[in-house]
Amino acid sequence: MAAKNIQGTSRADERDIERLLHSAPGASAVTRLSAVETVRARILLSVEHGLLVPGGKLPGTELIAAGLEVSVITARRGLESLVEDGVLERRRGRGGGTFVAQHPPKLQDDAVRAYLDDVPAVLRLIDQRSLMESAIAAQAALNASEAQCLELEDLIGQSASAANWHEHHIPDTRFHRRVAEISALPEVPAYLFCYESLLKYFVPYPQEQLEEGRTHHQRLVDAFRARDPLAAIDVTREHVDALRREMFFGLPGGNATEPGTAP
Repeated sequence: MAAKNIQGTSRADERDIERLLHSAPGASAVTRLSAVETVRARILLSVEHGLLVPGGKLPGTELIAAGLEVSVITARRGLESLVEDGVLERRRGRGGGTFVAQHPPKLQDDAVRAYLDDVPAVLRLIDQRSLMESAIAAQAALNASEAQCLELEDLIGQSASAANWHEHHIPDTRFHRRVAEISALPEVPAYLFCYESLLKYFVPYPQEQLEEGRTHHQRLVDAFRARDPLAAIDVTREHVDALRREMFFGLPGGNATEPGTAP
């Protein structure tokens, strides 16, 4: 499909549309990292941006693995490498565990650099997700039953009662996948590929900073109950667009860039 002769668009706009339509979802630099390196980078980015604060206790390794969608062995190796570098520390005995060091060093880490190099690709993924998720939400608004709305609200409740980001991540991703299933659109596999590609770039957040997303999810369920696809599209676009300021490159001290520019 060519983006030509679209009323009200400039030649530059048409080139951007062509790139958005035909660029493959995913990214380049991060796909070359090992799973251990991705764990390392995501924890480091959270520490560097103050999302994981000095002295703060991390969840158990099993929960970190589930939240980052890696094996327990992979999560353990990533954490151990950060302990060796002095970013994290292990404490034994009662109340022990893994903690952020009081004065974590500033590392010039290749894995973090790979994430920063991929910012233009991540921004394209956000655009692609916004387009596809809007269509899915609109169709789900026409399909959703009351039982399905209650199921989605249960997932919102599980997220709200989570002790940390890693616990929240599990019901949160189930919510998005369930909405896609409710839509029953044939393009759902392509959407899930884009959605899951973007998940690789999420970093752990303090639980109190996740409330806005849960509010969006409840508004989406309300739109489903009202059989209002336009309202579902509006809240979906608001929800996905928030990623531009909430992902690691949009945070204070982050490295946001526009697609096609150097990060």
